[in-house]
Amino acid sequence: MAADKQSVALAVIIAAEVPNYYSGLLPSLFTIATFSGGDEAKAEHTVRWIRRGEAQGTIQAVALSVAASILAGDPWPFLLSMAMCGYYLYQYEHALRSGLASGPGIDMESQQDSSV
Repeated sequence: MAADKQSVALAVIIAAEVPNYYSGLLPSLFTIATFSGGDEAKAEHTVRWIRRGEAQGTIQAVALSVAASILAGDPWPFLLSMAMCGYYLYQYEHALRSGLASGPGIDMESQQDSSV
């Protein structure tokens, strides 16, 4: 029974790391939805970098969750992590689509520091 509790604890801990992978590589959902709009070149640039961050975050989550599942002899660390990846990928893609389609498209370069 103790091994079962350890497997559950390991699965939860590994799945809880998934948001850290994405947040370490990607801007916030608010930032994506607010600053993604703009001309076609800017939109392509944004999509390319968001997808790059999504891919890297997912690869990190897969690698750690596979290792944890092998260590635990249990598929739950992998399955729970993949569910978290699905949730976060949905959130980032939704923010990106929303920002490109109807976000305010605020241009960071046009913003001036009012403290100067």
